[in-house]
Amino acid sequence: MRRIILIAVMIVLGGCTIDLSRLLTVNMNTTSMTVLQGDATRGADIFTHGVNDAPPCIGCHSLGQSAFSLGPKMTGISQRAAERVPGMNTDAYLRQSILEPSAYVVSGFRDIMYPNFKEKLTEQDIVDLIAYLETL
Repeated sequence: MRRIILIAVMIVLGGCTIDLSRLLTVNMNTTSMTVLQGDATRGADIFTHGVNDAPPCIGCHSLGQSAFSLGPKMTGISQRAAERVPGMNTDAYLRQSILEPSAYVVSGFRDIMYPNFKEKLTEQDIVDLIAYLETL
C-alpha cells in the first residue's frame, strides 16, 4: 500500500497526468489457467500442410524410410527426443526444437530450420504438433 501511495504522490508532484485506476486495477481472473489438450490428428495436418503461412514440417523432415531428408527423420522421434539434451524430456525437447531450432542441432545436420514458428504457431498449434510427433 505504501508503494501505491508513493507512486501517486510522485505523479502529483511531478505534474504528470495518468489514470491511476489503471495502476490500481487488479484482474483476479488472470490467475486461472487453461490446460491445452493436444490433438494428434490436427498436429498431423500441421506437420503435412503447415498453418498460418508457416511451412509444413514434411518439407524437410521425412517419415518412414526415405533415403533423403534435410532434417532428422521423424519416425521414432518420441523415443529419441528424451535422450537428445540432458535434463529435457520429450515434450520439452520437441517444444524447444520447434520454437528455438538453433538451440540444439542434431549432429550431421545444418542449422537451417525455419526460425519463425514462434511467430506463426499458436500455443494450441504447438501442443497439437507435439501430440502428433509423440505418436511417431
